[in-house]
Amino acid sequence: MVQVIVDPVSRIEGHYRINTEVNGEGVITDAQSNGLQLRGFERLFQKHDPRDAALLVQRICGVCPVSHGITAANALDELFGVAGEVPKNALVMRNIHQSLNYIASHAAHIYVLWGPDLANPAYRDILAKYGDVGNAVWKELQGRFAPLIYQLNGISYPAGSSYLGAIEEFRRLHEAISLIAGKMPHPVLQNVGGVVYSPTVADIGQIVGYVSKTMEFIEAFTLGVSPDTWIENTYRASSPQKAVNFVIERLQELLNNSLSNNNFSHSAGWGDVPLFAAFGSELIGEKLLGLPISMKMDLAGTYKDPDKIGFLSYGVFFKPEKGDGYDPRSPADSRVIPSGYMNGYFKLEQFDYRKISESISHSFYIDDIKDRPPWNGVTVPEGDPENIDYTKGSKSRYSWAKAPHYDGIPCEVGPLARMMIMGEPLVTGLVKTFQDNGYYPVNNYTRMIARMQEILVVVPELMKWLTQDLQAGGKVAVYTDLPMAKSSAGMGLWEAPRGALGHWIATGPDSMVTLYQAVVPSTWNLAPRNSQEIPSPVEQALIGTKISAAENALGVDYSNPLGILHTARSYDPCLACAVHTIDKTGKHPDYTIKIL
Repeated sequence: MVQVIVDPVSRIEGHYRINTEVNGEGVITDAQSNGLQLRGFERLFQKHDPRDAALLVQRICGVCPVSHGITAANALDELFGVAGEVPKNALVMRNIHQSLNYIASHAAHIYVLWGPDLANPAYRDILAKYGDVGNAVWKELQGRFAPLIYQLNGISYPAGSSYLGAIEEFRRLHEAISLIAGKMPHPVLQNVGGVVYSPTVADIGQIVGYVSKTMEFIEAFTLGVSPDTWIENTYRASSPQKAVNFVIERLQELLNNSLSNNNFSHSAGWGDVPLFAAFGSELIGEKLLGLPISMKMDLAGTYKDPDKIGFLSYGVFFKPEKGDGYDPRSPADSRVIPSGYMNGYFKLEQFDYRKISESISHSFYIDDIKDRPPWNGVTVPEGDPENIDYTKGSKSRYSWAKAPHYDGIPCEVGPLARMMIMGEPLVTGLVKTFQDNGYYPVNNYTRMIARMQEILVVVPELMKWLTQDLQAGGKVAVYTDLPMAKSSAGMGLWEAPRGALGHWIATGPDSMVTLYQAVVPSTWNLAPRNSQEIPSPVEQALIGTKISAAENALGVDYSNPLGILHTARSYDPCLACAVHTIDKTGKHPDYTIKIL
């Protein structure tokens, strides 16, 4: 047995690692997901004015501050008793703010945080077995996805064209957010009762211009066809089967045109999504399209026991047609992307927030009660450094992340869960296609396809909100005052790009905060085991995965664990949301800490 540790896992920030045990055949037999620092925000907010929350919680994470700000504002709406009165214009503004962040965040993950692994030299050697065609595909992978600092055999290569282009679009979308929210990251738009800025006609037109430029990148680089064509034939397809047929037929057409001349370039119509869709999957590439080789990502990152996994969405994006106000419980018909719970056999159930709980059995926290709902949450960190050890294995405590579960079941959250629960035609069709062919539909390949597809789901909704639903100069807030929060409680349910995000807040007779709990996407996906000893989603997905590229196609290489990298990174890990900081000096009680 060989121990293989990847630390840090994410390219965006550290304090998260994966610890695995791998057998002689190169199969992962056990895994621990280690959050390496405490997130202290639950303690920092004690005795604070609750109105600060929508700004302060954004400091949990520089990647998804928009999501935290909106979720906190939602919780405050209920705390102050005004959720049913928030103006429609404010809800549309929250939609626009979040959707711009969705597109930017997904682009950053696909191209900058996950995509560079497609330029791993293992794929050069695997694709070389396919002769000139494989070498041509490798040239495209390297030329599109190579990161800023990239060397092979001592030779430096330039950063990939798609990689660099995505960074430019990321910047452009942040400018769009800053136009209405003051700045990015940590914008200042969200507030209890609505938002603090009413856009002008000029603002709306400028944002439409920003989004239109991003659509040009998506057409030229991401899709290879116009976004309208893709959307009409997938997201708006009349059936899941027709959506899948469109993609398969498109891939077959591209292959028919390219196999004779080895031209897999953007100019030949091979967008980044079609290139990955054809060569990333054994089922799609080898069995349906007849390719002799693939990266086999549909065999990695799967769940082996459907009884121990679920898929969860809190719902996101208010429906403008509902008018003013909203239900904090997020019933399925109240959000554009609905709430819902789907079990491991893909049976959909109505979402019930009362089934959410967090376990600390394998986490570095102290509490006589090992499972608590977040509205009664306790965050008391382990105070003895001698008891903080990440290396004692799966039976021990090994993470600063808690272990959320829904009715006792760990849940994957994020784009794939949302698209399945929504019934999005392309993703739903892929799920059925994989099932019909004997594959478990949730895997590294479908996670990435769903993330790519969600951009195309969000874009037409964003354009509608901008051009039809948003009223320039309209009312964007209702009156609130601090006494309205006296001895109250609030819940904010939302979806960050990475998945289900919930904030819970309570106040005392002085209207100051007595409880704050945040259950975030990376806590769901990257938790340790729960109190029933069920591994978290990422741990389940790693166990049974082969450690090296394309199902150990080149043999077992413990030094290049692409199985770990692809699987863990397919969840878009961002442990800034799940873990943070600890003060061991004893000089700063919880309530005196300020974040500026």
